[in-house]
Amino acid sequence: MRVTARGFSFIELLVAVFVIVLLTGVVTLSVGRGGSDLRLGEEVRYVANLLSLASTEAGLSASDHGLFIGLALEDGVDRYQGIWLQRFDQGWASPRVSAEIFGPLWFDEHVELRLTLNGQPDIEIEEYEAELNPPPQIVAWAGGEMTPGALEWIDPKTGERLYRLEWDLLGRMTLLPRGEVSVGE
Repeated sequence: MRVTARGFSFIELLVAVFVIVLLTGVVTLSVGRGGSDLRLGEEVRYVANLLSLASTEAGLSASDHGLFIGLALEDGVDRYQGIWLQRFDQGWASPRVSAEIFGPLWFDEHVELRLTLNGQPDIEIEEYEAELNPPPQIVAWAGGEMTPGALEWIDPKTGERLYRLEWDLLGRMTLLPRGEVSVGE
């Protein structure tokens, strides 16, 4: 009795390698897009936490705190930047506490930001000029209130809303992926 060893043909091996390469490419594209969404979600949660912290700090220090969102030039590209400010007798200036926490906040360079404040006309986000000493758009007052409004992260290529962060007068934050409320909420 003869046993013949049969292996894979060269064509079968090429097809198998092609399928593996194709699947790897699809998985890589999916993970790449998901990683960007995860980073953006983390950024939105980070901003929400910082706004809550600024509200707490305003109450503890009995001094108003705020966030000015403006455009700044970084590496030759206009990017959105958040500047934390504290109200002093002479006006708004950088906070004196927690310089690491309330340092400049750089937003994702691949998004456009849209800021709306309740009861106010549309806010045009402009370049931050320190010598003009502009007041912050979002203010956390020492009494515990906050300027109610929303900040949206928009895909500049498609105009699609990626995230919406809303807050009310009491500083309660609501994170809305794609700007939509979940069915269960």
